[in-house]
Amino acid sequence: MNILVTGANGFVGQSLVNNLLNNTKHKVVASVRKIPSRKLSCEYRIINNLEDKPTLTNVFKDIDVVIHTAARVHVMDDKSVDPLMEFRKINVEGTLNLAQQAIKAGVKRFIFISSIKVNGEGTELGKPYTEDSKPNPIDPYGISKYEAEQGLLALAETTSLEVVIIRPTLVYGENVKGNFHSLMKWTYKGIPLPIGGIKHNLRSLVSVDNLVDFIVNCIEHKNAKNEVFFISDDDDISTADLLEGISQGLGVKNKALNIPVEFINTAASAIGKSGVAQRLSGSLQVDISKAKTLLGWHPKYSTSESIQKTAKSYKSNLMAPKSMVLQRPLDIVFSATGLVVASPLLISATAIGYLDTGSPLFIQERVGKDQKPFKLIKFRTMKVSTESVASHLVDNTSITKLGKVLRKTKLDELPQLINVLKGEMSLVGPRPNLFNQKELIAARDKMGVYEVLPGITGLAQLSGIDMSTPERLAKKDKEMIDNLNLKNYFSYILSTALGKGSGDAVK
Repeated sequence: MNILVTGANGFVGQSLVNNLLNNTKHKVVASVRKIPSRKLSCEYRIINNLEDKPTLTNVFKDIDVVIHTAARVHVMDDKSVDPLMEFRKINVEGTLNLAQQAIKAGVKRFIFISSIKVNGEGTELGKPYTEDSKPNPIDPYGISKYEAEQGLLALAETTSLEVVIIRPTLVYGENVKGNFHSLMKWTYKGIPLPIGGIKHNLRSLVSVDNLVDFIVNCIEHKNAKNEVFFISDDDDISTADLLEGISQGLGVKNKALNIPVEFINTAASAIGKSGVAQRLSGSLQVDISKAKTLLGWHPKYSTSESIQKTAKSYKSNLMAPKSMVLQRPLDIVFSATGLVVASPLLISATAIGYLDTGSPLFIQERVGKDQKPFKLIKFRTMKVSTESVASHLVDNTSITKLGKVLRKTKLDELPQLINVLKGEMSLVGPRPNLFNQKELIAARDKMGVYEVLPGITGLAQLSGIDMSTPERLAKKDKEMIDNLNLKNYFSYILSTALGKGSGDAVK
């Protein structure tokens, strides 16, 4: 099954794409508005503007299912702009234009991620929304989502397109932004939030993991055709319990103040924030029995464990390794000085390189900080025809006579000072790998290695650990990052200059 995911760079879209990439049953194609700065692990296709009328048929080539997560969720507070009109451009016109062109291309199913705001802003305690509840969108965003739903269902009645509409409640999870992120930030800082007394409301939330699992379930299920579904974690929670769960996940004391709800509502109304107070103190529940009975789906993760997982991820990101304060200034000084001092060697090696291979510089795309691509520059040490793979996979017969000298003396690394000066690398850091080294990328990503600049030298190189052992290399990189200080920075550089360690090994 070939699947196109729109909004692949968004919070839900990213999680969905990652899930589908691990599902060998499906092939995923990401739709983005511009060429991504970060390499996607899947094929991507460009859609400049959703509301563009010119045909986008090529985007849907060989696609069976479209999962439409892209949407406009905010409009700038500008009195000269009609918010509803702006929301409609993307959420209604863009969505229907996309669906119509998908029909022309022969797409079978269109899964639309709508919003609980189609139903309204809240429910009475114990009286959840059901799919039979009358829609009551209040704000422009909710109205635009409802209009898009109606347009899609109308298309389903007159064409062969199968439409699935999903109305999630508040979505949260690792790397969440917005109000949920703010609650975690304030709780972690120990700010005594005045909402600890809101204990008698219930709100349905949905972790991004449960939402993605449900979306995947809807890809092929025959009973999902032309249906509307509510989706949540299935165990509703009060505001007070939400704060307690966040505190536990963060490992901090819950300092929320136990202030009466009536006082909160009165104070909020006085400053024109009654809507905010309603969302904090009111209830909003949904009944997901339709998803259970019609599709046989049940949430895999509880609200409690998902909240704590989200909070732990937030804390982990805060504590992620940061570059040494003086590292960048030192890199600039040393790389600039090195390029000037070594200029005779650079010129000589370039000239000899022309005689050796006719192409003295080796420029190759590598994985940089935050997994963004950059062009690494080295002196060529192998034949021009050598396959572009990790050095430990290359036979040593590929190394030229000049290359042997350059690699032994490590002079082949000199041009990387240009990468350092440009801010793409550091003198000290994890050795940058190729994008096709999936196992190493996974291991390093897990260890947070891509949160710092890659380097020319480091602890792994000096320890004789190369890219042939991904897990071991990632752990050594992590060890270096966690313990990097001025002493180690100079030690690694000096040890390398004295000939210790090794470069990229070959077979």
